[in-house]
Amino acid sequence: MSTIFRYIYHKATSIQNVQISWDVNVSKFGPTGISSGIDVGLSNWGLELVNISLYTMTKSTAIIFVLINALILRLEKATVLLFLIVFSISGGLFLFTFKTTDFSTLGFILILTASFSSGFRWTLSQFIMQKSDLGLKSPVDMIYFTQPWMLLSVFPIFLFLEGDDFLTWLNTKNNDDYFKICMLIIIGSLLAFSLEVSEYYVVYKTSSLTLTVVGIIKEVCSLVLAVECNGDKMTPLKILGLALCLCGVIGHVWHKYNASRPIESRYGIINNEDNKHLTRIESEDMNDSDSTDDSTQVLFDIINRRRT
Repeated sequence: MSTIFRYIYHKATSIQNVQISWDVNVSKFGPTGISSGIDVGLSNWGLELVNISLYTMTKSTAIIFVLINALILRLEKATVLLFLIVFSISGGLFLFTFKTTDFSTLGFILILTASFSSGFRWTLSQFIMQKSDLGLKSPVDMIYFTQPWMLLSVFPIFLFLEGDDFLTWLNTKNNDDYFKICMLIIIGSLLAFSLEVSEYYVVYKTSSLTLTVVGIIKEVCSLVLAVECNGDKMTPLKILGLALCLCGVIGHVWHKYNASRPIESRYGIINNEDNKHLTRIESEDMNDSDSTDDSTQVLFDIINRRRT
């Protein structure tokens, strides 16, 4: 899909598509794609072993990993409000699912590993799209360069879990079944492609932390549906957890909105001297941010050296 879109875009606009060297592909997109595959593969594997409540509770730790990685890569600034938002959301989800899970050690380990990979994946994606000098602003380009690496980590999991079943299905010789499965795969692929384009666009325009926080809404909806379908009752502890989670989401939205407003409107500054002072401070902050980009690049260099 990404190849088709890149081809159409090139023919329609006569603009050359972004091209990258092999070493950049390996050092930057390799870790991003492999961690993406681990996230998807282990998440689905773990979901076979645990119920939705335990899955959601464990997967909610992804927001903590996103925050840690974002702080390491200097993509977010450490503030008390930011920590309160993250722990309010993760703590709320924990309370919402407390004592409603059938624990599975293997499932828990798989999903926790997937959560770590998810945090690693989205912070690296944000760095590539916002901080690197590759000129990679399009979500379609990110998918084009990332998906081959993602396949490398997903395919072994597929062979281990579903290889025998897939070979058995191929030997059934049922043409109607082939057509039905192929249509389901195509529809699912189109939905997945649209989802990933949207996710990368959000990461590029905002941050990986924002994407994770907004994704919590999906987790809350899944939990509410699970409670309703399973006939569980909304205990006061669950209501408290849901309220904490929604407060964290609202707090993050307010924090991002307030941060995106011009400094003058945030603080009511109208004095020219004050404006000059703030302009000097902003300039210094930008210089500090630029100086940390080199240190951020070290992470990719370390990953590349360890792999080689």
